[in-house]
Amino acid sequence: MIHSLSDLARATPVLGASLKRADEDRRELARLLRDKKAGYCHCCRQETLFESIGDWDRDDYLCGLCFSIPRQRHLQMILDTYFPGWENASLHESSPSNDFLSRYSSAYSDSQFFEDAAPGTRVGGVRNENLEKMTFDDNTFDLFITQDVFEHVLNPQVAAKEILRVLKPGGAHIFTTPKHRTIEMSRTRVERVEGKIEDLFVPEFHGNPVGDGRSLVTWDYGRDFEELFTAWSGGTTVTYVTRDRSLGLEGEFLEVFVNRKPSR
Repeated sequence: MIHSLSDLARATPVLGASLKRADEDRRELARLLRDKKAGYCHCCRQETLFESIGDWDRDDYLCGLCFSIPRQRHLQMILDTYFPGWENASLHESSPSNDFLSRYSSAYSDSQFFEDAAPGTRVGGVRNENLEKMTFDDNTFDLFITQDVFEHVLNPQVAAKEILRVLKPGGAHIFTTPKHRTIEMSRTRVERVEGKIEDLFVPEFHGNPVGDGRSLVTWDYGRDFEELFTAWSGGTTVTYVTRDRSLGLEGEFLEVFVNRKPSR
């Protein structure tokens, strides 16, 4: 005897399959409605639809128009909010993986690090600079940008000071790098022994816009990061954290750090 739609579905295979597909479609629609959010993207400066395409929002919560990810949007939101007119400032970006800043900056320059090339030379049209020893003059830039670079630097204490050297008085280094809430004290993951890099932990790699596409993680930054970076650089470090799905800002490691050079 059939008492319910479920009983009818079991008794009628074709109907059962149709109901199953309808149920799956409803679940998929619910997922899409949950994972998509209308809002404004600071990278392409347009109203858009944000969509999560995976389980790791930091890399998977995309703008439907420019495909930017949360940390990129957050950095440009900080520029738009706290550095009005940044588009006309002299701006240098180290190791860019996209063109979002260069779209709007009228005085933009960039560089990558090619270990086997001479500093200050060009490799395939791209300037070669080592953050630990740059060839730029003192007081050259208003703004210096690094996005997920400092976890790959061997001697970040040197690079932090070097970036402030090339900034003009009052200039700012604006950057992202993963800060781990579960790590109290920042730690190096490698050490140099007789000119060779030796791992202190299981090697971890992130993407790299040049070379073989892999970049070794050399540091894990912990809860002491801002204090440490301030001491390294001689500047003043401020951290911004914003969570707003309508701005496409969601996920882990969303911090944007601003390290300012003293005015005088």
